[in-house]
Amino acid sequence: MKFLLDSGDPEEYREIKGLAVKQGSELWGATTNPTLIAKKLIGQKYTLQEAYDLQKKIVMEILEIVPGAVSAEVYADEKTTAQEMIEQGREIAAWHERVVVKLPTTIEGLKARTALRKEKIPINNTLVFSQQQIFAICMHEHLVQKNFGPIQNQWPPFISPFVGRLDDIGEDGMSLIDQGIKLKIHFDRQLAIWMLASSIRNSMHIKRSMVVGSDILTAPAKAYREWFALSKEQQEKLDTAAYAQHLKPVARWQAPQELLTIDNVDAFMQTIESGKLDITHPLTEKGIIRFAQDWKEILK
Repeated sequence: MKFLLDSGDPEEYREIKGLAVKQGSELWGATTNPTLIAKKLIGQKYTLQEAYDLQKKIVMEILEIVPGAVSAEVYADEKTTAQEMIEQGREIAAWHERVVVKLPTTIEGLKARTALRKEKIPINNTLVFSQQQIFAICMHEHLVQKNFGPIQNQWPPFISPFVGRLDDIGEDGMSLIDQGIKLKIHFDRQLAIWMLASSIRNSMHIKRSMVVGSDILTAPAKAYREWFALSKEQQEKLDTAAYAQHLKPVARWQAPQELLTIDNVDAFMQTIESGKLDITHPLTEKGIIRFAQDWKEILK
């Protein structure tokens, strides 16, 4: 299991890296987004370009602390077009070879994903809350590589289901990862794509991410402080079922046969735009609004 820290504060990376080392572990990578960057810059006002420059500065500092991938998110609100995300994604990817571009899992986000993956830019699809979204990302990656040729990056692209936010509405978020992994394997056993457990809240989430087989996970400093305060024996003994007893498991979704016959990116995009493959989710929409509001708080 590779550990990533979900933070926009380099000092937290140094702290959690130290805690991990003491337990014989490693802080491998990072995830950042407008909300986390805004927390770091709270109380200050910047132009949009200044905010981008500061985001780059923070990301570059984090890259010096962790050895793995660092995800940086494009700015996107409800009106942001695919072309705007593409331009931002290109700029972000140019910062460093270990930077992964985070895109929202929306129609415009998947349009942007097509262009950026054709350019071999690594992608982390974020704000994922449904099996339909996971299926869409897996199918899109499969078709991009089939239609435009193999893409070799340092690591596979990521899918980021938001576990904690599903828990908040009474659904067992970790069961979405469980179902998503099965869906990914069923869809294409050769498909190289990593499931990134996100919106992790506590040690139970961390342990259960390992149990269900998530490839990597990202958690805030608070959750890692709790996790690394436990001995290896205490971590092993954690009951990962108790906390989820009051939550509703995510029921298995199976893709209709007509979706499995799609063989090119254009047909795929027509399918999601028509709603035959519905990738919308109210929590995705709320997440985009929240990120945009947080980002705007630091803009002049």
